[in-house]
Amino acid sequence: MREQVKALWKLCFPEDSDDFVELYFSSRYTDDINSAIVEDGRVLSALQRIPYPMLYMDKVIPVSYISGACTHPDFRSRGMMSRLLDEAHRKMYADGKYLSLLIPAGESLVDYYARSGYEVCFQQGKKLLTGKCKTVDNFKCDLIFRELDLLKNGFDDVCDFINQQLSTLQASILHPLQDMEIVLSDLQLSGGQAWCVHTDDGTLCGVALVIHSEGKVVIKELISINKQVESAIIDFIFRHYSVSLAEKPSPCGMVRVINAFGMLEIFAGRTEGKWIVEIFGDDVITENNGFYIISNGVCQKSDTCPESNFDTVYQRIHISCLPSWLFRDIQPYMSLMLD
Repeated sequence: MREQVKALWKLCFPEDSDDFVELYFSSRYTDDINSAIVEDGRVLSALQRIPYPMLYMDKVIPVSYISGACTHPDFRSRGMMSRLLDEAHRKMYADGKYLSLLIPAGESLVDYYARSGYEVCFQQGKKLLTGKCKTVDNFKCDLIFRELDLLKNGFDDVCDFINQQLSTLQASILHPLQDMEIVLSDLQLSGGQAWCVHTDDGTLCGVALVIHSEGKVVIKELISINKQVESAIIDFIFRHYSVSLAEKPSPCGMVRVINAFGMLEIFAGRTEGKWIVEIFGDDVITENNGFYIISNGVCQKSDTCPESNFDTVYQRIHISCLPSWLFRDIQPYMSLMLD
């Protein structure tokens, strides 16, 4: 299966280098997380359900990230990917995942994935960093900048630091050590560099993943303990690479709810009052449809609408609109995905 999926990947994503494909299929791919449509022993469509931990309202939940979704050019427009997504979602539900996430390859695919229950929750953007972005104060920079050797192992401290800082957000994708090693290997293949920033006593206080090519600097990630350290990192990047402008892109991320009860149970523990939330329209994971009674921090599910009174908030939400409802007061963060 692996070799057939790899051949299909190369056919559908010719812009990916051979080194990246080898990295992906040696370090990330397994048959267990692969979903495929096979006819007459031939893989016609495939995708991978990559597991990630995600922080949501102080809870770490299991999610799947869809990677490598592709169909052989000779068999497109036959509904194969839609069918494969349905099968993948059922598998995710059986595996106990709460959400499915993906990054559409282009704007034209946003509507396509919306038909499978996905909604944009991670907003696409490109932040331009200039000298004006630096914090103007009396901060004295006594920081030590060290380049990380991407050809060696032992990235535990960097991984722990990144996840620690990401955990200060309300919602973010976290990166286990194995995933971080793959991210850094991909950075090395792309000709990038990783910089670790320490205080004078050796405490790690910032990390920047940077790609410098043809006079252009792209910051894949910049994480620090505060704005002052962030400012110092930006200043260092400008001086080290002799540029006055850098960009930090943010991907367009889409979310599909896999386990409505699990998500609403977390919501119940973070809200006050009594709610009745009706979820409808899920033809794939029909277990999600029904009435969810939220009261006193507890969520219960019913197949019939319970009686309510004047102090009960009633919400009727299509499964495709549930992601934006769950993230309506939150700015979820996603980066360093192998999109």
